[in-house]
Amino acid sequence: MRAGLAQRDGEGMKQADKYIFCFLVILSLLGIVLSNLIFAGGAAEYALVEVNGKHFGTYLLHEKDGKILDVKTEFGYNKIVIENGMVRIVEADCPDRLDVQSGTISQTGEMLVCLPNRLVVRILGEGEVDGLAY
Repeated sequence: MRAGLAQRDGEGMKQADKYIFCFLVILSLLGIVLSNLIFAGGAAEYALVEVNGKHFGTYLLHEKDGKILDVKTEFGYNKIVIENGMVRIVEADCPDRLDVQSGTISQTGEMLVCLPNRLVVRILGEGEVDGLAY
């Protein structure tokens, strides 16, 4: 009789483990969803262009007409297009052209970088997290 009782307790424990596991999985997924909602970038408003760590210009993303920037510096040349709330580098004289291949950015906090030309383009907007939070 005791053997049957022990076996039943073992099965009950397995069932309780399943419930605890499912509860923890649901709790984890809920935490991921909530953190994405809380920490998601806000509306992108500006494109900040820096060359060699110095401010080159700040441009609105949502203007009626697109904007084309020719950034010519002692480090090199980049052509930046800002249109429809997106930014992309379409031309560069750097040897690897990784900045051109990076495509478009449109979300707050995203960046395009051209290391040989020392160019950084960042998207700024509402809800931006400051540098201390990184």
